[in-house]
Amino acid sequence: MSLLTGQRNTNLDALRAIAILMVLGCHAGMAIALLHASAFYTVYWARVGWAGVDLFFVLSGFLISGLLFKGYQERRRIDTSRFYIRRGLKIWPAFYALIVTGLLVDLVRPGHHFSIKRLIVELFFVQDYFQGIWGITWSVAVEEHFYLILPLVLLLMIRRDREKPFAALPYVFAVIAILALVCRFAVGWKQDGTIDPWTCQFPTHLRIDGLMFGVLLCYYQRFRPNIFGRIVSWRGGWIVIAATVALLSTFPLESRHMHTWGFTVVYLGAGLLVAKAVASEGPRPVRVVSSMLARIGLYSYSIYLWHMFFVWRVLGVLLHFHVLSPVWLYWCSIIGPILFGIAAAKAIEIPVLRFRDRVFPTVPNSGVTSNAPTSVERLAEAGSGGVLPD
Repeated sequence: MSLLTGQRNTNLDALRAIAILMVLGCHAGMAIALLHASAFYTVYWARVGWAGVDLFFVLSGFLISGLLFKGYQERRRIDTSRFYIRRGLKIWPAFYALIVTGLLVDLVRPGHHFSIKRLIVELFFVQDYFQGIWGITWSVAVEEHFYLILPLVLLLMIRRDREKPFAALPYVFAVIAILALVCRFAVGWKQDGTIDPWTCQFPTHLRIDGLMFGVLLCYYQRFRPNIFGRIVSWRGGWIVIAATVALLSTFPLESRHMHTWGFTVVYLGAGLLVAKAVASEGPRPVRVVSSMLARIGLYSYSIYLWHMFFVWRVLGVLLHFHVLSPVWLYWCSIIGPILFGIAAAKAIEIPVLRFRDRVFPTVPNSGVTSNAPTSVERLAEAGSGGVLPD
């Protein structure tokens, strides 16, 4: 039985929480390694946590395309202008609030050097190709590019075939997946074996296949439920998921294996996990854990967006004055951003979403009914980074 209730899926919220916890554990380990001489980055959590972003990508592809598919099923059209406006009001206020806050804090930091180039990179969402101010926002840029392209691709499909407009999606995905994989093999590596993430890891054209796999899964769920059912019930799915875990345990992110075919295996495993989460509640213990995790996943965008600000700008000060030991600093780097991100969501994200839903509702000229999800519930509707809900 599906966990869908209205427009919410508790399991997907729980997966979003797992993804953000993976990212927090990874970045906390890196921060500790850079801020203080320690071996925390060698722990398993820090080693595999980067894959939380790939899980976010698949979630975003699945849920964002679900919004567009739903609009088409209800009104036989895709309202691209409304989609773009709603996306912008979801992403930009919190994102630019981070940029402005970070700049204001840095202005009073001794020895800080302001970079116009990095600011421009952030403002125009090209930080997946060029170094910006905040390293983590590369994934936000990837998703922004995806949001711009996907509605246009779907519109072309509708114009090509109005009877079965999205029937070509499996072939579109196959072409994109192959091209992305070829591009990952083709990128240059330095002679010493080190990588430049803006060449080998971050660019949109190298990571778009994970998002498109989420789109493909959503297409099957909404238009080919028989195929989606077979994907969910396929016993080999658990083998792929287990192989993904084994791959993450074997090769570090810096490995060329991971940066080529490894990304493909990771998003396939993440996608199968998403499909199973959509289709089944699971036993009672799983439902209880999912319900608790969902409360964190609800605010994943703000947590993701602000977590490095909290680690570098807040905990960095505490470390400078030797207030916290490395162990306490590590756990504060995980728990602190969650609380800080929830507060940021309630201060910035949710008020803007209330305004957006009032002025630009999902359906034009329709008020919010008693059965419509609230702005807080809409946070869990569609995901970034999986982290960028509706």
